[in-house]
Amino acid sequence: MNPLGLIRQFIKGLTTETEPPQIAAGVALGFLIGLLPKATLTVQLLLVLVMALRVNFPIALLAICATMPLNPLLDRLTDPLGYALLSAPALAPLWTKLYNMPVMPWTGFNNTVLLGGLVLGLALFAPVYFAARKGAAVYNERFKAKVMNSKLVKGLKGSWLLDWYFKEI
Repeated sequence: MNPLGLIRQFIKGLTTETEPPQIAAGVALGFLIGLLPKATLTVQLLLVLVMALRVNFPIALLAICATMPLNPLLDRLTDPLGYALLSAPALAPLWTKLYNMPVMPWTGFNNTVLLGGLVLGLALFAPVYFAARKGAAVYNERFKAKVMNSKLVKGLKGSWLLDWYFKEI
């Protein structure tokens, strides 16, 4: 698929699955993924989960991109949290068992930042979800009609360039 096709799919994705629960799930999952180091199987599995569920995928991508700049600040919290969990004597048998499983080391669970970010992301998942759901509901009620009826959106909808861009192949 060419880059224009990817952009077209991204823009189409912004107009589908726009119910507040779907947007909120995209934001919450994107926030969770954004907290984690990206080169692990855990992140890849979470991305597959985002694509498999009925969530707004472009919003999830935007949430990932919005959360990533916060990582250097949040690493000061997630690294000690992950270290505390990985060095807890009571959990040592669990970590040993997980590490000796065939695929588990690729998930990166033994990375302090990943484990701490996963725990923090799961702890904040519900508050982020409900805040995003409320924000999406407010947007749909108050601003969506205004945005869709704005001169900019009407001009884009009426432009020959947009028609050419979104024509079916």
